Amino acid sequence: MDKLAESTKRLVRLQAVEVERTRLTAALKALPAEIAAADNLLKDAQKRLAGAEAGLKREELLRGGLQLEVASHRSKAARFRSQMDTARNSAQAQALEHEISFAESQIVLLEDRELASMETSETLDAERASAQELTAKLSETVALIRARVGEQDLEFREQLAALKIESEQLRGELDAMGEADRLTHFDRIAKAKGTGLARAEAQQCSGCRMGIRLQVWNQLRDGAVQPCESCSRILYFDPAMSGSAAPTKTAQSVSPEASLLGGSSIKRRQAGG
Repeated sequence: MDKLAESTKRLVRLQAVEVERTRLTAALKALPAEIAAADNLLKDAQKRLAGAEAGLKREELLRGGLQLEVASHRSKAARFRSQMDTARNSAQAQALEHEISFAESQIVLLEDRELASMETSETLDAERASAQELTAKLSETVALIRARVGEQDLEFREQLAALKIESEQLRGELDAMGEADRLTHFDRIAKAKGTGLARAEAQQCSGCRMGIRLQVWNQLRDGAVQPCESCSRILYFDPAMSGSAAPTKTAQSVSPEASLLGGSSIKRRQAGG
């Protein structure tokens, strides 16, 4: 055979169409996940921003309370100092000094806490600025992704619609050629293995890479189309690809083991376990 039969050409094209339909369908289904992933990143950044802002408000309220306590202790210390002049005895003076000392120690502790709060606020302020910047960038990114995904969604659906029409046309032509049974076999194998058709090359099935018996190989080279004995894909030989180290029909080198087994790759595998 110098060229592929018309029915085989259509089956080859049908497989290319169906493989592309499968790829586009998977890509179409993956588009929402891409948006969801970007949205999740944006939500995380927004959560960081909200956490930083809440922390800043919390520290601000804390410092406000600390300042009130400091003012209260200062007032107490001042009052106790004014009472020192009217102390009647050393016991009263010692008691007042104790209160003054306690108030001053509390002021120191409260001011230390206020300073620590200010340092925490500085860290939170930096975190807020970082989160704000990230949120702005991610918001822009999400908008771009949504726009691109929308375009891809439309493009994929248009391509799928065109491929569906071509698939139906090819199937109709094959059916008209009397290839209904072969088409049914093709669909069944394609559903199980992803493809239902395979080119025979170098005396191997290009689908499963298993060897082809010499008799079958010669039949394929003569234009026959039949299932692979290993994977059941429909095998065909393309004369246009015959330069790929294909063995000849007449001069075939067969090992003694292969000769004893009738050249069958299936028998060779069975003999090898």
